[in-house]
Amino acid sequence: MSGPDRRYSGVEAPGRVGLPPVLQRPELPVRARLTVGSALMLWVVRPSWLWRREIGAALVLALLAAAGWLSRGWPGAVAAPLGPAVIAGLVPWTRRAAARVWRRGRLRRKWDRACRFAMLTTVNDRIPRIRKARRVPGGDRLLVRVPRGSTVEELEAEAERVAAVLRVREVRVSRDMDRADLAHVDIVRRDPFANPADPEVSVPIRWPWAGGGQRSFGAAVPLGVDDMGDPVAVRFEGKNIVLGGEPEAGKSAALSLILAAAALDPYTQIWGWDAKRVELALWRPVMTRITYADMDAAIAQLEDLIKEMDRRYELLESAGRRMLLAQDAPMIVVAVDELRFFTAHLDLAARRHFNGLAIDVIARGRAARIFAALATQKPSGDVVPTALRDLVALRWAMRCNTPQASDTILGSGMASAGYSAADIDRRTRGVGWLHAEGSWPRRVKSYYLNDDEIRSIVAQGAALRRLVAGDAWV
Repeated sequence: MSGPDRRYSGVEAPGRVGLPPVLQRPELPVRARLTVGSALMLWVVRPSWLWRREIGAALVLALLAAAGWLSRGWPGAVAAPLGPAVIAGLVPWTRRAAARVWRRGRLRRKWDRACRFAMLTTVNDRIPRIRKARRVPGGDRLLVRVPRGSTVEELEAEAERVAAVLRVREVRVSRDMDRADLAHVDIVRRDPFANPADPEVSVPIRWPWAGGGQRSFGAAVPLGVDDMGDPVAVRFEGKNIVLGGEPEAGKSAALSLILAAAALDPYTQIWGWDAKRVELALWRPVMTRITYADMDAAIAQLEDLIKEMDRRYELLESAGRRMLLAQDAPMIVVAVDELRFFTAHLDLAARRHFNGLAIDVIARGRAARIFAALATQKPSGDVVPTALRDLVALRWAMRCNTPQASDTILGSGMASAGYSAADIDRRTRGVGWLHAEGSWPRRVKSYYLNDDEIRSIVAQGAALRRLVAGDAWV
């Protein structure tokens, strides 16, 4: 139950206004009075424990002063603790360590106060405790353990109260996937996506791999930063991704990151379907196959891909294995821009044929080292068939006009659960909800590649492919 509904009674603390309550026992007909033991716990033990590091440091300095006084009198009592304090302030690593200890202690004290004011205390006066804390550009990321008798759901229900006491923008709580007593808590203090100089402009973030050399598409590919400022990277091998959003939302920029990672891996083939003929234009020098706004050509190329997939499965059968290895065959990246043109084509027969082939590729392509990246504008049920979407492990919904369009990408019910791309600010291009397999969606802003950077990456990719052209299976 939430705070006011809890059936615990607070111990009275006469004369002290604005201090958090301490809960000690279930609700009784008569409120418990403050005993001597309760007073010691409330005003001495509990605050002292929260200041234990600082108290420990003060005790060390006091002991040094006492030792100096015993050996050299009052000059020694002053000099003995002053030396370590000055050294700690002058040496950079000790100064940084002391600052970290102070920040963590301050955060834990504020968290303790916030949880108690939110009435998250158990019957024996326990609150959710911080196990790990990490500073990020957007605020703080915590791993919190709830006490026995409490649940993560209760902490999530009181997140707004906790945020109000902490005086921050927002507090987000999500249950750990593996343990019911652990919660991941984001204390949001600022929006790292906002440009403090000009809030009307969305500032692009440079891709970390831009300007680099050869990369492996099997590694985790950096895609962007989340709304706490943490970098986000995803492994694509064995998965597929669908990207959707309204025009100018940043869908093509996100797709370019995947193509750039594939281009920098000379042992990766890129097969393209480009309905507008311009989105994949810069990538043509590193593409193995490409087709445009021609349904017959698009279907023929998809049939050729299925033939290659069947050939690879025959190779697996002859080798007595279930998965291809990197040395057996190159990764094939299937890049489709403007998926709507193909999956919702006016020619009903051609549309059904294309959709059936696409579903076959996505359903069987994993073991054959085939990865699909599907991008579309104005996502709707007729554009991204549910039979196709449900086979895709990774989904990235950029800004959409309606919650229903967002759910077409992320999955049914995500908007009602709070993950709606319709709520994304139009000024923040490249921002969307990234739903990776095995986790809840994260609000992520994609990195950005301009045309000059793309040309440079393509030139590197083409040169790398010429170097490995002698390999038998490239």
